[in-house]
Amino acid sequence: MNVDYPSRTSCKPPLHTQLRRRRQELSLLQADVAAALNVSDGAVTLWESGRRRMELSKIPRLAEALQLDARELCIQALAEFYPGFHATLFGPRAEAPASIIPAA
Repeated sequence: MNVDYPSRTSCKPPLHTQLRRRRQELSLLQADVAAALNVSDGAVTLWESGRRRMELSKIPRLAEALQLDARELCIQALAEFYPGFHATLFGPRAEAPASIIPAA
């Protein structure tokens, strides 16, 4: 089974780098982002350094704080954090769709 998972060598920087850059573009402090998400400054520091993953449930509020598209942010987080799940949701479709047969 050959599955093409997203690669960290793609032209896009990792999510944590993009989040840090966007926060800096908006002249926000880590404390500002932390307050918007109701987390500690240290949590934001760990996310931006790539040492810890954020909960996916925080993405909508993070997108709002950083003025980003929540859907695109979620898709990128899934691709980076859960490549198998991302491939299942957004990967190439099979020739014939699987049928779902109810249990008897």
